[in-house]
Amino acid sequence: MAQPHFLCMLLFLVLSSATACDRCVHQSKASYFSDAAASSGACGYGSLALTISGGHLAAGVSSLYKQGAGCGACFQIRCKDSKLCSSKGTKVTLTDLNHNNQTDFVLTSRAFMAMANKGKGQDVLKLGIVDVEYKR
Repeated sequence: MAQPHFLCMLLFLVLSSATACDRCVHQSKASYFSDAAASSGACGYGSLALTISGGHLAAGVSSLYKQGAGCGACFQIRCKDSKLCSSKGTKVTLTDLNHNNQTDFVLTSRAFMAMANKGKGQDVLKLGIVDVEYKR
């Protein structure tokens, strides 16, 4: 009888580790929208989106968007260029679907600049696309 209990525990651990990866740190790239209103589309927030998270919004690729189930998800995201970007990064809320195949995220310019060290926001914007780390 001990074997079925062991198998149940093993199954539980496997399933738990699969969902725990939501908290894993992922490597990717991010770009930004020049118009913050462009980030409020697929989730249906409309102009209300601009009031969420102080305008720190993001469009995410389909694996993050999850056919709309990812709407409203929060992510900690940071630029990996230590000369320009802070180690703390910024928090963003997913409000749209990213159709860009070069990046996992397209951020509002406000969120994109929030990843920068003090006084370096415009320098980060000039890059257009940055290497990032993120976790949910």
